[in-house]
Amino acid sequence: TTTATQANYADLAEKFDADHKYEPGTVLMFGGSHEVTISVGTQNKAVAGVVSEKPAYLMNTALEGDNAIELAMMGRVFCKVVGKIRKGDMLVSSKQNGVATSSEEPKLGTVIGKALQKYDSDEIGEIEIVVGKL
Repeated sequence: TTTATQANYADLAEKFDADHKYEPGTVLMFGGSHEVTISVGTQNKAVAGVVSEKPAYLMNTALEGDNAIELAMMGRVFCKVVGKIRKGDMLVSSKQNGVATSSEEPKLGTVIGKALQKYDSDEIGEIEIVVGKL
């Protein structure tokens, strides 16, 4: 065992059993045939987090399997987004599966995090966000 006091990356993630292997930046929700699946629907209350590429800290490391994914629970990660987003906007799941969008009045339990960058396009892109920041 070791104690880490610094890390090169910026998120806390946990391994979950997913129904598919999802790429980093994809927004996931609790549900499906396994623990998590791709988010579906605007302001989904089952939203779980964003697939991490290189978590600084990883929990539940013993979980094995073809579809074991690392899901960012807190910290900075890149996230798939669509629409007009300003720095600091609260992000929720969008009508496009696995993608976040801005919401001025999010429903309780739907916020994924806050935008660290602006974005403005009807095409899916990627920005850095803070997951879990309400």
